[in-house]
Amino acid sequence: MANKLYRKKKKEKPSAGMSKAEKSALVKKARAGKDIGKPGKMFEKIAEKAAKKYGSKERGRKVAGAILWKHKRSG
Repeated sequence: MANKLYRKKKKEKPSAGMSKAEKSALVKKARAGKDIGKPGKMFEKIAEKAAKKYGSKERGRKVAGAILWKHKRSG
């Protein structure tokens, strides 16, 4: 019983729950420079804040990307 309490929860990818076609379409739009976010989500602002918190610009962009996928997955 004690082992069940200490098992780590398996991490899901931020894009979990989206079809391959949905993910592909989103990535293509992003690479083309088109607007992919919801109004007010401000990817760059989130990335800057996360970069300060985690110490690098690259890590900040990864955090902001995970948030973007989460919002796209939820609808």
